Amino acid sequence: MQINENIPAYPMGVAARLLNVHPRTLRIYEAEGLISPYRQGGKRFFSQSDLAWIQCLRKLIHEENISIEGVKRLLELTPCWKIKGCSEETRQKCLAVKGKEKKCWEFARKTCEKSCRNCEIFLKEGRNRHRGN
Repeated sequence: MQINENIPAYPMGVAARLLNVHPRTLRIYEAEGLISPYRQGGKRFFSQSDLAWIQCLRKLIHEENISIEGVKRLLELTPCWKIKGCSEETRQKCLAVKGKEKKCWEFARKTCEKSCRNCEIFLKEGRNRHRGN
Protein backbone atom coordinates (compact mmCIF):
# COMPACT_ATOMS: atom_id res chain seq x y z
CA MET A 1 0.00 0.00 0.00
CA GLN A 2 1.39 3.38 -1.02
CA ILE A 3 0.98 6.24 1.44
CA ASN A 4 -0.14 9.62 0.12
CA GLU A 5 2.31 12.22 1.48
CA ASN A 6 -0.24 15.00 0.93
CA ILE A 7 -2.81 13.78 3.44
CA PRO A 8 -2.91 16.21 6.39
CA ALA A 9 -2.54 13.64 9.18
CA TYR A 10 -0.45 15.44 11.80
CA PRO A 11 -2.04 17.94 14.20
CA MET A 12 0.08 20.99 14.95
CA GLY A 13 1.48 19.67 18.24
CA VAL A 14 2.62 16.42 16.67
CA ALA A 15 4.07 18.22 13.64
CA ALA A 16 5.96 20.60 15.94
CA ARG A 17 7.40 17.68 17.92
CA LEU A 18 8.43 15.83 14.76
CA LEU A 19 10.15 18.98 13.48
CA ASN A 20 11.63 19.81 16.90
CA VAL A 21 10.13 23.32 16.84
CA HIS A 22 7.70 25.22 19.03
CA PRO A 23 4.13 25.37 17.64
CA ARG A 24 4.51 29.17 17.62
CA THR A 25 7.18 28.76 14.94
CA LEU A 26 4.65 27.04 12.69
CA ARG A 27 2.12 29.81 13.36
CA ILE A 28 4.72 32.41 12.39
CA TYR A 29 5.49 30.58 9.14
CA GLU A 30 1.77 30.44 8.41
CA ALA A 31 1.26 34.13 9.20
CA GLU A 32 4.17 34.96 6.88
CA GLY A 33 2.59 32.93 4.06
CA LEU A 34 5.34 30.32 3.91
CA ILE A 35 3.08 27.41 4.84
CA SER A 36 -0.61 26.80 4.44
CA PRO A 37 -1.74 23.93 6.69
CA TYR A 38 -5.08 22.25 6.25
CA ARG A 39 -7.64 23.51 8.76
CA GLN A 40 -10.52 21.61 10.24
CA GLY A 41 -12.59 22.84 13.15
CA GLY A 42 -10.10 25.61 13.88
CA LYS A 43 -7.19 23.14 14.13
CA ARG A 44 -4.21 22.93 11.82
CA PHE A 45 -3.11 19.65 10.25
CA PHE A 46 0.08 18.94 8.33
CA SER A 47 0.97 16.34 5.72
CA GLN A 48 4.30 14.58 5.27
CA SER A 49 5.05 16.87 2.32
CA ASP A 50 4.25 19.90 4.53
CA LEU A 51 6.81 18.61 7.05
CA ALA A 52 9.40 18.21 4.28
CA TRP A 53 8.72 21.77 3.10
CA ILE A 54 9.06 23.11 6.66
CA GLN A 55 12.37 21.26 7.06
CA CYS A 56 13.53 22.93 3.85
CA LEU A 57 12.45 26.32 5.20
CA ARG A 58 14.27 25.67 8.49
CA LYS A 59 17.48 24.82 6.63
CA LEU A 60 17.26 28.01 4.58
CA ILE A 61 16.61 30.11 7.67
CA HIS A 62 19.00 28.48 10.14
CA GLU A 63 21.78 26.95 8.04
CA GLU A 64 21.88 29.44 5.17
CA ASN A 65 21.03 32.38 7.48
CA ILE A 66 18.30 33.70 5.21
CA SER A 67 15.63 35.76 6.97
CA ILE A 68 11.94 34.94 6.59
CA GLU A 69 11.55 38.05 4.45
CA GLY A 70 14.52 36.88 2.41
CA VAL A 71 12.99 33.44 1.89
CA LYS A 72 9.70 35.02 0.82
CA ARG A 73 11.49 37.28 -1.65
CA LEU A 74 13.56 34.42 -3.03
CA LEU A 75 10.42 32.32 -3.55
CA GLU A 76 8.94 35.18 -5.55
CA LEU A 77 11.95 35.08 -7.84
CA THR A 78 12.89 31.42 -8.17
CA PRO A 79 11.73 27.89 -7.28
CA CYS A 80 12.83 26.43 -3.93
CA TRP A 81 15.12 23.80 -5.49
CA LYS A 82 17.15 26.48 -7.23
CA ILE A 83 17.58 28.39 -3.97
CA LYS A 84 18.90 25.25 -2.27
CA GLY A 85 20.85 24.09 -5.31
CA CYS A 86 19.18 20.66 -5.37
CA SER A 87 20.27 18.15 -7.96
CA GLU A 88 17.73 16.62 -10.35
CA GLU A 89 17.91 13.37 -8.37
CA THR A 90 17.23 15.17 -5.09
CA ARG A 91 14.31 17.07 -6.65
CA GLN A 92 12.75 13.84 -7.90
CA LYS A 93 12.78 12.38 -4.36
CA CYS A 94 11.89 15.57 -2.47
CA LEU A 95 8.49 15.51 -0.78
CA ALA A 96 8.50 19.31 -0.67
CA VAL A 97 8.48 19.34 -4.48
CA LYS A 98 7.13 15.95 -5.59
CA GLY A 99 3.35 15.74 -5.52
CA LYS A 100 3.07 19.02 -3.65
CA GLU A 101 -0.39 20.47 -3.93
CA LYS A 102 0.92 24.02 -3.48
CA LYS A 103 3.74 25.07 -5.77
CA CYS A 104 6.43 27.61 -4.88
CA TRP A 105 4.62 30.45 -6.69
CA GLU A 106 1.47 29.72 -4.67
CA PHE A 107 3.39 30.02 -1.40
CA ALA A 108 4.71 33.38 -2.56
CA ARG A 109 1.05 34.31 -3.31
CA LYS A 110 1.95 35.59 -6.73
CA THR A 111 3.97 34.73 -9.78
CA CYS A 112 7.05 36.60 -10.77
CA GLU A 113 6.86 37.24 -14.48
CA LYS A 114 10.63 37.17 -14.85
CA SER A 115 11.41 33.83 -13.25
CA CYS A 116 8.18 31.87 -13.74
CA ARG A 117 8.32 32.45 -17.48
CA ASN A 118 11.46 30.29 -17.50
CA CYS A 119 10.43 27.81 -14.78
CA GLU A 120 9.98 24.32 -16.22
CA ILE A 121 7.43 23.33 -13.56
CA PHE A 122 5.38 26.54 -13.90
CA LEU A 123 5.34 26.22 -17.67
CA LYS A 124 4.35 22.54 -17.47
CA GLU A 125 1.49 23.40 -15.07
CA GLY A 126 0.27 26.05 -17.52
CA ARG A 127 0.30 23.59 -20.43
CA ASN A 128 -1.56 21.01 -18.33
CA ARG A 129 -4.23 23.55 -17.33
CA HIS A 130 -4.83 24.42 -20.99
CA ARG A 131 -5.09 20.72 -21.90
CA GLY A 132 -7.56 20.09 -19.08
CA ASN A 133 -5.17 17.84 -17.04
